[in-house]
Amino acid sequence: MTAPGCERVALADLTDYAAGELPEAEVAALEEHLFSCADCGARAAEFDTLVRAIRPAVRNAEVGGFVTDAVLNRLAREGVRVRSYALSPGAVVPCAVWEHDELMALRLRGEFGGASEFTLSQRIAGTEVSRATGQVAAGLHGEIIFTLPAAWVRQLPVVEVEVFLTAHEAGEERPIGSYTLVHQGSLHR
Repeated sequence: MTAPGCERVALADLTDYAAGELPEAEVAALEEHLFSCADCGARAAEFDTLVRAIRPAVRNAEVGGFVTDAVLNRLAREGVRVRSYALSPGAVVPCAVWEHDELMALRLRGEFGGASEFTLSQRIAGTEVSRATGQVAAGLHGEIIFTLPAAWVRQLPVVEVEVFLTAHEAGEERPIGSYTLVHQGSLHR
């Protein structure tokens, strides 16, 4: 049952709460609401289950996608080895993963406007090899984070990967940027 006057807890607040990054002053109020509002409590429980499933799925190269800084920071605190690359539109960036990396994070910069739904596609030699659509808010640094399982990246040959990011607003799709990763393969220490 929804608590009287419930304004539904924002996804950003659930993300920060699950990652342990919600300001202390807000934690007590959020927890009080989650315990008094069955709908928001159930939503928070589902979100927590999803967050807990991410780490094993990442380690087994089963999942990648749009994430927030809070989720990425939580994974890193839990010991997931993350290799990050920052890309601006038009950038050509050499990249690789080390043998013990578990996750590659692409920090894609661009003009996002008010968009909260994005599609990322990857092409190798003109052929689309993956496409993902998701909802995420642009971070404070003007970037969207997209993760790839390092085990999947390690399987790629030395190759250029074209990455295209588009935003969905008011039923329209608009380009955000095109980025090129020059994949150097898997590196060993």
